[in-house]
Amino acid sequence: MNPLLLAQFFGLFTAIAFAAGDTTMRFALRNSTPISGTLVQSLLTLVIYGPFAIATTSPDSLKISGLLLLYAAGIASPGLASIFYYSSFRRIGLSRSSTIIGSSPLVTVIIAVLALGERPRLVVYLGTLLIVIGVISLSRERGYFPPETAGRKSVWHYFLFVFMATLMFGLTAVLRKAGLAIAPTLSVAMCVAAIGTLTVVASVNPILPREFRVTLNGPSLRLFLLSGLCLSTGHLSFFAALQRGSVSNVAPLVYTTPIFALAFSWLLLREVERLNARLLFSGILICAGAALVTISRG
Repeated sequence: MNPLLLAQFFGLFTAIAFAAGDTTMRFALRNSTPISGTLVQSLLTLVIYGPFAIATTSPDSLKISGLLLLYAAGIASPGLASIFYYSSFRRIGLSRSSTIIGSSPLVTVIIAVLALGERPRLVVYLGTLLIVIGVISLSRERGYFPPETAGRKSVWHYFLFVFMATLMFGLTAVLRKAGLAIAPTLSVAMCVAAIGTLTVVASVNPILPREFRVTLNGPSLRLFLLSGLCLSTGHLSFFAALQRGSVSNVAPLVYTTPIFALAFSWLLLREVERLNARLLFSGILICAGAALVTISRG
């Protein structure tokens, strides 16, 4: 199979895995904290991919520069990004968070152009723009502020969490791309990134207010494990996509996650009551943007 087409397949699969993980995480957070989900996700990654990394990698194949890039990527995402993103759920709601996260592809493409010297074709920018517009429209259809913010004069400062998550998500794709060029295997890349995430958890947890620290119980742990399995699979697929294609072609497809999250909600949670013009318009834009990126050979 053409390496670019394979990269784009992994990009779309990543979006599906992330949507499944985020949907599960949304319910786990009802009884726990965002940093708990980040901890379980990173530990699960090490448990799953650690043995493969040890068995298939020789010390001579490891390069410090590649490990540092992947470690930094793990700090950015899932580390800081997931904590900011999941925290924003409680402050501005999942839909508004998703709206702003939808701009991550533009952040990624801009960083890729400036830092990696990539020169995507105009059609990639057009496809990215259509995806972002579609995600914003889709998310606004289901937008609401959580009940606990009702009556407040202003909630705009809560958007800082998701703005920071957007920056981290945009940055991490570039760091992963650079690190993967030096890393010996995908399993090593996954484990090093997970160690970066654990560093964030260990550093941040002690300084958080007690109610926001790591808290695990039976129901939330089971949901965290399921979510972590989906997200870890998604991150592996993301790494595989970046091995085979440019950041500019892969990242926009990954960030079609919200449309798959909407589908899961409709199929499993019945949270979408009816199909309307806005949903149809959003779906057309996102599909058109994904198609433009897919047919691009930039």
